[in-house]
Amino acid sequence: MDEVVSSKIYKGFQTVIPSQIRNEMGITLEDTLNWRIEKEVIIVEVKKQRPLSDLAKFAISLDEETDAVDLKKKSGRGEF
Repeated sequence: MDEVVSSKIYKGFQTVIPSQIRNEMGITLEDTLNWRIEKEVIIVEVKKQRPLSDLAKFAISLDEETDAVDLKKKSGRGEF
């Protein structure tokens, strides 16, 4: 997409991501926008929310003893 698409800034400095951009980038409600400035240009990057199906690798057997706090810490450190 090479055309310029604009959006207005509203009260509270909110804006809308134009539908052309949302559709082309596949942006969903759970995604996050990361903003940064490079030489007076605002760069917006989309961080995609991982689909729920990605959690299948975290499946735990019911016969296995688990500790929810320990599992959360390991997950936060990327140990899964």
